[in-house]
Amino acid sequence: MIPVIIYDKRQCDPAKCTARRMLKFGLGTEAKTLRSIPPGAIVLSPFSEKALSPADAGRAKRGLVVMDLTWSNIEGFPRPRRAEERALPYLIASNPVNWGRPMELNSAEAVLASLLILGEAEQAEGFMGRFNWAPEFVRLNGPLLEAYASAADSAEVVRIQEEALARIRDR
Repeated sequence: MIPVIIYDKRQCDPAKCTARRMLKFGLGTEAKTLRSIPPGAIVLSPFSEKALSPADAGRAKRGLVVMDLTWSNIEGFPRPRRAEERALPYLIASNPVNWGRPMELNSAEAVLASLLILGEAEQAEGFMGRFNWAPEFVRLNGPLLEAYASAADSAEVVRIQEEALARIRDR
């Protein structure tokens, strides 16, 4: 089991906020300050040079942190000093706000994808009944998520991502 930690900047509509829903359903705990994020935890960051991979599973046991803020305010992304940042590879959103948009996942999609990549399918299953778009997210991204989850390290995840993007461009 990977501890999911949510740092919520409270920038989105509370009725649609997936971070709030994850907390409500016990799918994560809240970090009220950046200092409360455990040292060595993994922070999901669109600015990381390194992709999340199964090789990060051990480190993720210290915590998997999702920063909940709107994409329009991404330049204000918090950068905790004592954590390791990892980027998610190419995936397609299935939530009602960003459906079909690549790389514009909401916080719950990001955590669900991370858990699957890190080999925590049983823990990821908890999202299926709590978010009506979750089965569609897994259906849309299933082959990629399986490939990422079978990668040895970040470099292999990036290679898989590049191959997938090349296939999309060649269509």
